[in-house]
Amino acid sequence: MRRPVTEQDFRRPEFRDAKVEDYEFRADGALVRKDRWEQGIHRIHCIVGPHRREFEITEVVQAVEQLKGYWLEAEHDEDPGSEWIDVRLRCGSVLAGCARTGPFEYRWPFGQFNFTSKDFGTEIVAYQTIPDPAPTKETQP
Repeated sequence: MRRPVTEQDFRRPEFRDAKVEDYEFRADGALVRKDRWEQGIHRIHCIVGPHRREFEITEVVQAVEQLKGYWLEAEHDEDPGSEWIDVRLRCGSVLAGCARTGPFEYRWPFGQFNFTSKDFGTEIVAYQTIPDPAPTKETQP
């Protein structure tokens, strides 16, 4: 025997078992959960960890910052001044572990690419400084 049709059957699936008191209208008129910010931070926490039940929002922010990196806009007149940098190229590629070879000159050892001030702000759109990596065959003179 089939069950009778109820008012719930006429609701959208995402609102079928919703409680009215859990929702509000956003400024643009969309119907949204009141706790959407809290739910969002919990989802981000699940993605970036640390994976434990209790956490502080600052821990989640720090984990996101670590994943994002500390990218700075590349300018042709501002030498990064670091011995080691990662660079993001205009095409979106990232070349990690570029070594300083002189004033405002860097070399990416894996592809034998050399960059100077003329490349910053044109081919190189962003960079981040990195701690001195452990020497490898490719980075040793």
